[in-house]
Amino acid sequence: MDKKFSILICDYDKHDVRIIEAMTREWLAENEREADVTVFTDPVKFRETFVGGTSYDIYLLGVSMHGSSGIELGRLIHTRYPNAPLIYVTRSKGHALEAFTVNALRYILKPVDYMEFVSALDFAYIVYRAVPRNIVTVRLPGAVTNLNEDDVVYIENNVRSMKYVMKDGEVVNGTRRNISFENFFAPLLASGKFVQSHKSFIVNMNYISSLRTASIRLSTGMNIPISRRHIAEVHKAYEKFNSK
Repeated sequence: MDKKFSILICDYDKHDVRIIEAMTREWLAENEREADVTVFTDPVKFRETFVGGTSYDIYLLGVSMHGSSGIELGRLIHTRYPNAPLIYVTRSKGHALEAFTVNALRYILKPVDYMEFVSALDFAYIVYRAVPRNIVTVRLPGAVTNLNEDDVVYIENNVRSMKYVMKDGEVVNGTRRNISFENFFAPLLASGKFVQSHKSFIVNMNYISSLRTASIRLSTGMNIPISRRHIAEVHKAYEKFNSK
């Protein structure tokens, strides 16, 4: 059986959502695949969850959702995860061109034809499997391991011992070569998704829920300190990150 992955379904129409979810689960069963299927009928709650740091491997979105635009949600997803497989399932014929501006793989009209839907999911799954995951290589005593950088909430430095705190609460302890904390993680900081808030902390901006004068509030409930030296840098980086 293939590795477990995640699928997000967001549509305001509860009846349509039940149909889409049922077809998704049927597709999974037919292909003997395991996935966590998450459903939102409130696009505002989905946006809050996504901005709070929860991401998925495949996205199925409606377009018109009671004043909330599925195109705007798609743009948000595409900004943070440019290669994320995205499919629109909608009754609206008028937004197909907009959908493809956020690299949507397919634009399916309701009522949904099962074979068309399956074809779209097959394509999305191929894209999901083909896209290289951004990784963080962690040095362990006598070995190395790779972490998906999108799952790293923050990294804490203690001399040359590194603590990687993951979104599921797991803590991975690693070591660092004899170079500075900043230089060791320069490629990660250059990605624009992480920011250094303190000499001992680097934070994934996908998990920031709010900024305070001297601390970062994470969506996990954790507070990370901001040193005086890094205040301007943190605020500027976070503003740029959220303006994309």
